[in-house]
Amino acid sequence: MAKDPVCGMNVDERTAKFKSEYKGKFYYFCSGHCKETFDKNPAKYAGGHM
Repeated sequence: MAKDPVCGMNVDERTAKFKSEYKGKFYYFCSGHCKETFDKNPAKYAGGHM
């Protein structure tokens, strides 16, 4: 399981409908809204600080 970097929800990487790549790493999201939020400012969320 991966953690959605925006909301913190656990997401199964194998079935996730929403994902983004940033600096060579994939991030998985529970919803399109969280993906959209991440994509607007990935540096804010990619560091793992919540």
